[in-house]
Amino acid sequence: MALDLKADRFRAIFDISPLGIAVADRHGGLLEANPAFLAMFGYSLQEAQGRNFLDLTHPEDRDTIAGLVQDVRNGKTDSYQAEKRCVCKDGREFWAVVRCTALRDGRGDITHWLGIMEDISARRDAERERQRLAAQVQQAQKMEAIGTLAGGIAHDFNNLLMGIQGNISLLLLDKAPDHRDVTYLKNVEKSVMRASELTRQILGFARGGKYEVKATDINALLEKTAEMFGRTRREITIRKELQKAPWKIEADQSQLQQILLNLLVNAWQAMPGGGELVLQTANVVIEAGHPDTPADAVPGPHVRIDVTDTGVGMDTHTQARIFEPFFTTREKGQGTGLGLSSAFGIVKNHNGFITVRSEKGRGSTFSVFFPAASGAVAQKPKPAGAGRGGGSTILLVEDEEMVANIGRQMLERLGHRVIVAQTGDEALALYEKRRAEIDLVILDMIMPGIGGGAVFDRIRVIDPQAAVLLSSGYSLNGQALEIMKRGCRGFIQKPFSIEQLKQKICEILPVG
Repeated sequence: MALDLKADRFRAIFDISPLGIAVADRHGGLLEANPAFLAMFGYSLQEAQGRNFLDLTHPEDRDTIAGLVQDVRNGKTDSYQAEKRCVCKDGREFWAVVRCTALRDGRGDITHWLGIMEDISARRDAERERQRLAAQVQQAQKMEAIGTLAGGIAHDFNNLLMGIQGNISLLLLDKAPDHRDVTYLKNVEKSVMRASELTRQILGFARGGKYEVKATDINALLEKTAEMFGRTRREITIRKELQKAPWKIEADQSQLQQILLNLLVNAWQAMPGGGELVLQTANVVIEAGHPDTPADAVPGPHVRIDVTDTGVGMDTHTQARIFEPFFTTREKGQGTGLGLSSAFGIVKNHNGFITVRSEKGRGSTFSVFFPAASGAVAQKPKPAGAGRGGGSTILLVEDEEMVANIGRQMLERLGHRVIVAQTGDEALALYEKRRAEIDLVILDMIMPGIGGGAVFDRIRVIDPQAAVLLSSGYSLNGQALEIMKRGCRGFIQKPFSIEQLKQKICEILPVG
């Protein structure tokens, strides 16, 4: 059977079709292909001629296509349609949907194959992206639900721990230091603190990476992280040169610890035979336009963290790519290439930046810069003995009866006069009536009816200078942080001891 593709009407359709069209002989050898088909694979017509349809199919898909071809040869059908991976001239792969028809002569024998092909890579990528985004939304919704549940558990559990801690504090006040019960009570107190830490960890995990930003002492976090890391890395020596009184930074501590661990692991992997790891911190001031800092670096006071190893070092090409996602110099299976790119992203989200200095065979230094917290540079230590030791009138707003009772007893043992309110409405009525005698309000954040935030705002309307100490089973984040930004004087997280309560009150109330 002669196939005439020279007729004008068929040649025009053949040439301008956005779909790839090819004609092959009875054995699948390509005879003719239109521009769209050739563009898909990157061949010229001369290069494509003589190649077999199966040659252009990904090796893993060839058996499937061969089976469909055989069905046509056996007369089960005249055509087939399939999605398959194709291989270009340069080795690039793409997905296509192929519709292939056998052309037969009068006796029914196959003389040619006509194939029409559509590149569906973009469509498949879009579908995968849609599925990925849908999965992200589902995961976010799930984590939000878990976070809400975990938050409620943490709040209620910490209220229970507050009852235990409060009673222990009161018992310890009545015991001489050498009393036989003191050791046992201190052990219970340690267990309460460990249980409270556990609730904070659960809450942090359940939030799925949401920021819990707070003022952070980088030295304390670096010491803790280095100790944890060094326990299982005995082949390296860790030396610390830390800035005395580093400026505080505003950071999410779990994410900050992740950055430090990524940098420590990277340094350890660069020293396969062991070596020395030097950790340094410093207060520095970044100048605008300095050649050693990125163009988008924010000028002003920063805290710098240096992680220096004595490892294999890097050439300039590697340094230029070190923060790219999935870039790694490790052997296959020994690293994902995400550690440093993740650290880079977290630092950027904290308005900081990272630099790297390295030389092949002479180790590397990664420097991380975080802006100092607002007011951190000008902070001065409070004079010793500031604050009232007792004798103030305090409005304690707490809806949990057990916590309210123990809080009242703790405050009275500190020498304060206590007025207790168990609802927001009651607290506002009492403050309106007795504000002249109330020196401090200790306000629970989560209450039925009017919540702590609304009570705080209405108290400040009554008296813009009102001193309020926020109390909560949650950590200082989210709603609590917003209340603090509106002028709340302090925050104390349950469970707290009588000494912690005394210290907070002394920080807030003026010298009497």
